[in-house]
Amino acid sequence: MAEYWSVEVNNDLRPSYYDKFRCLAADCRFSCCKGWNISFSKKDYLSMKRQTGSEELSQILSRGVRRIRTGSREGAHYGEFDMRGGVCPLLDGDGLCLLQKECGHGALPDVCKTFPRRCVPLASGYLERSLTPACEGVLQLLWEQPEGITFLSDPLPKQERKQVIERDTDALTPYFPAIREFCIDLLQDRRFSLPQRIFLMGTALNDLAEGEGDLARWLVKAHALPETPGCGELLEQTGQALALFLGNNIRILLQLRGNDSALNQVQQDVIGALHLKIDTADGGTTIPFEPYLEARKRFEDTFGKDFYFMENLMVSLFHYLALPRTKSREELWKSYVSFCNLYAFYRFMAVMSCREDAPGDKEELFRVLILPSRNLIHNNLRQTSLRDELFQNDSSTLAHMAILLGG
Repeated sequence: MAEYWSVEVNNDLRPSYYDKFRCLAADCRFSCCKGWNISFSKKDYLSMKRQTGSEELSQILSRGVRRIRTGSREGAHYGEFDMRGGVCPLLDGDGLCLLQKECGHGALPDVCKTFPRRCVPLASGYLERSLTPACEGVLQLLWEQPEGITFLSDPLPKQERKQVIERDTDALTPYFPAIREFCIDLLQDRRFSLPQRIFLMGTALNDLAEGEGDLARWLVKAHALPETPGCGELLEQTGQALALFLGNNIRILLQLRGNDSALNQVQQDVIGALHLKIDTADGGTTIPFEPYLEARKRFEDTFGKDFYFMENLMVSLFHYLALPRTKSREELWKSYVSFCNLYAFYRFMAVMSCREDAPGDKEELFRVLILPSRNLIHNNLRQTSLRDELFQNDSSTLAHMAILLGG
């Protein structure tokens, strides 16, 4: 029988770079005011409709802020900006928000005030503050942490303290803080390559997913796992494995549709560089390995085989998405599979920043990571759909995760 479990949230938890974040504003190459739908609550909708300012601002608010007439109109999806041309109507020629310039930061809807921040009370016992990797300013901060990510915590003001109540279906929730700490520590264990660390995590989590009932015993075993000889060995990467790795990531990239011309350009650049061959007879697609393998060599020659930035990116993402999910054993494994899928995609895109005729520098790396992130990390339905496809195709085992991790 499901039980309810509660925890007091009296402190925050945030990565050390969180307090350093500053919006790049007009200097940002990938404005968060472009390329995706921006929705907001009824409260924000009514607040913007009541704002007064210049005639230009009034006209923009009148025609550019609208109700969502179909689908959900609750919570954060009551209203939206009219993003014709993929650009927020309030974005002025200087790359700044006209509403903020005339009425101040407080006039913005919550989504604009907070992005790229996320602040959520969790069963970890903390109010967790994090930053999405779908922002150039955040990636720059990750770039500036060569020693890895540390976390800070401070007591919350009394008025911000909360109680989190979770419905636990399989007695995992009370162990969420310990499971999470183990995972994040392992992700930063530089005795192993990043793919090996994620595989080790899966080896440990798989025991829980398959029914390990003694959580105290599991924790002892999990912490001892990295000391086991040969524990981080991945499956041998055959040609078939590489074909599965590339096919899965190309499929993800092509599914990231939107009205963002910049994202469309990333798709064209990456797909074009792979020199895919379409068989007109049966409609099948052949993926030549050479363009990817050559890009991978250039990537590792440029940034190093164990590139610290990729570690920081995945630790940041793990924290941002509040992984692993512990409401049930099934959800635990699904969240791990989803994380492996995301790592494989980020690895694929990072390598393709060094494709033939590409700059292969930090700026190109950021471009090919940020734009797809906005259509993947901030689209829960798409993330779930991509993950569920792996389960439906019997591709969600630990052995298959090794294939995703080995590219």
